[in-house]
Amino acid sequence: MNLQQLRYVVAVAETGSFTRAAADRFVVQSALSQQVRKLEDELGVRLFERTTRSVALTPIGRALLPQIRQVLAGVEQLTVDAQALRGTIRGRLTVGLMEVPPEILDVAALMATFHTRYPEVSVTLRSGGSDLLVAAVRDRKLDVAIVGLAVESATARVEFTPLFTESLVAVLPAGHLLAAESSVSAYELAEYPFIDFPPGYGLRHETDRGFTGTTRHVAFEVTRVEQVVQFVCQGLGVALLPESVARTNADRETGLTLRPVTGVELQRQVNLVVPRAPAGTAACRAFLGCVHEWSSVGAARGAIDSR
Repeated sequence: MNLQQLRYVVAVAETGSFTRAAADRFVVQSALSQQVRKLEDELGVRLFERTTRSVALTPIGRALLPQIRQVLAGVEQLTVDAQALRGTIRGRLTVGLMEVPPEILDVAALMATFHTRYPEVSVTLRSGGSDLLVAAVRDRKLDVAIVGLAVESATARVEFTPLFTESLVAVLPAGHLLAAESSVSAYELAEYPFIDFPPGYGLRHETDRGFTGTTRHVAFEVTRVEQVVQFVCQGLGVALLPESVARTNADRETGLTLRPVTGVELQRQVNLVVPRAPAGTAACRAFLGCVHEWSSVGAARGAIDSR
């Protein structure tokens, strides 16, 4: 019995497929299947029911899976503790990031702080929509991610920590009919074409929720804030953006008008998401510490600014 066999069992259980598990573990399927079979032979039980179309845990497999996870978690914790006692943190860290404008999170400054403290950790950044990033953390393709997805969308295998929440405001072209109003309602906005992010992005989740029961037309789907702003300036539609992001862009662009939205509470909640178990690596824990430190400083600064 070895740890790799245990990791293969967890991968097959989570993906429901030997093919997908092999791809996730970067090994050929035949080798993974052989190792799982060897473990089953050593234990004297069958962990999986295999058919030509599906793979599922047997009742014995379901009973043993928590113990297998506990063994792997113990080994991970041993590594973390050893690095902490040695006083040196090294290794690799893969971080998922939705598009986070510097008004909300200065990623470069955060990474500079992390690299200064932990120069022996190599960092890889991955971008994408919140749904994809959460799935990647759940499947352990990412160590940690910062996403704009509501906490209630979490699965049992990931854990969300709210970092901050910010209201969304309507972003209108200069001279728009609604710009004459001090505020606009969701029903008024729904009368106009929208520029929005694609389904699967955190902001799209929130705007879709805000317009539940109201028909609106998303004329353009884009993946960057800059594109939202440019399309609005061209008069192609209206949009909703976090207030700090919208105000920063309004200061740069004369073609934007911002208005608060009435009738519905629209917010962007930014969350830190990590796997629930087993424990993360020492590098991951160090990064979480930097993010929480930044979040605390940002919250304190926001309280001072609001006085």
